[in-house]
Amino acid sequence: MKFDETRETYGKIATLYYMGEKSQGEIADMFNISRFKVARVLKRCRELNIVEFRINNKPHYFKNLESQIEDLLSVNRCIIVSPGSTLQESKAAVGKAAAKYLEDSLQEGMMVGFDWGSTLQTMVQEFDPSRKYKECLFVQISGSVTSHSISDNSYMDGHDIVKNLAVKAGAEWSLYPTPYIVQEKVLRDMLLEEKSIKSHISLFDKLDMAFFGIGSRQSDYFMPFYKNYLSNEECFQLINGNGVGELFSNSLDIHGKVQKSPLTDRVLTIDLEILKGISDTIVLAAGQEKTQSLIAGARGHYFKTMIITEIVALSIIEYFDSKIE
Repeated sequence: MKFDETRETYGKIATLYYMGEKSQGEIADMFNISRFKVARVLKRCRELNIVEFRINNKPHYFKNLESQIEDLLSVNRCIIVSPGSTLQESKAAVGKAAAKYLEDSLQEGMMVGFDWGSTLQTMVQEFDPSRKYKECLFVQISGSVTSHSISDNSYMDGHDIVKNLAVKAGAEWSLYPTPYIVQEKVLRDMLLEEKSIKSHISLFDKLDMAFFGIGSRQSDYFMPFYKNYLSNEECFQLINGNGVGELFSNSLDIHGKVQKSPLTDRVLTIDLEILKGISDTIVLAAGQEKTQSLIAGARGHYFKTMIITEIVALSIIEYFDSKIE
């Protein structure tokens, strides 16, 4: 008998599992489906808001968790938000907190840098400053991934993020007029000698703040993107390299040291040493697959402030606890 893929059936399975205390195996037998199918249905129930969770932690819980992360990673500040029922909801929660952080920190005359990425993109919707900052300058700190406009599948590239945030703030903006990755080092070197590009890069040393995401070294997350730029051999080298983390496409070991990779000298983005010199550097992360990248980045002193979900925070703590054992 064919499984009935309806919201009603999903609701029955969710009720049996969460309220009827039936195991996934028992439910699989009842509906003549596999346990893996049951797990997928339960995940889909969360995505469709058939099932919603509410966890009531005590008021001081997040404060204690933030202090623990600050001590473990030696960062100036950690802001933790509740995770959503899906990764996209978690990214939106991080983006909302980042937008508030920007609004609370922004002062007239500041220069603020922004990277690209799906979590940073959520900042645009949430950023709603109460005043205008005509003397501020918003700066794109990484080249663009594609030439798609903001209307294409709701995707925002780095230039879209910078321009839209700047418009909301009433600020000026400066865009990085290059691709993010090029095929050869020689092409990157040539682009860096262009007058307009050199002028833009000179702003990086003057930034007061910078917001950026962080990569993952789990191949399922980063390889679909890099396959557009690397040969099969280079992809193999990237997967099997010594790095455990990734920041601005720089491969990092667990101590935060940069490791050579096929992407070395082919990415047009802010230099990590310049990043260290910025007064406040804010990293955003919503998924637990970013755990080792965050640890490596913190140990390399590449960011001073973290805005992460509770799930990410607990994953970081679990990593350190496992090393103690």
